[in-house]
Amino acid sequence: MKIRFGNMVDNLVGIKEIEVCGRSLDEIFKNLSSSLKKNVNLLVDEKRESVYLVVENDGKFLKNWVIALHNGINLLDIDRDALQDGELVIFVPVSGG
Repeated sequence: MKIRFGNMVDNLVGIKEIEVCGRSLDEIFKNLSSSLKKNVNLLVDEKRESVYLVVENDGKFLKNWVIALHNGINLLDIDRDALQDGELVIFVPVSGG
């Protein structure tokens, strides 16, 4: 699975793109954390229909609301325990006028 980190998320994680193995969201982020040698996780809050990226830096946990798309489909709309190969894109939504 290729994981791409977009605007501002790449600064939190420390990379823009990585390829890791895994078929479930938990397995993918366990392998990602191992590769980066720091805890990185996605928390899915079904009740609030929100996804949060949690990154441990220097013993502190940073939690940001993010959009996560697997092959262009919102992570909230798919089975996160049976992910197919492809691309996971994670970014902080921005707006302006």
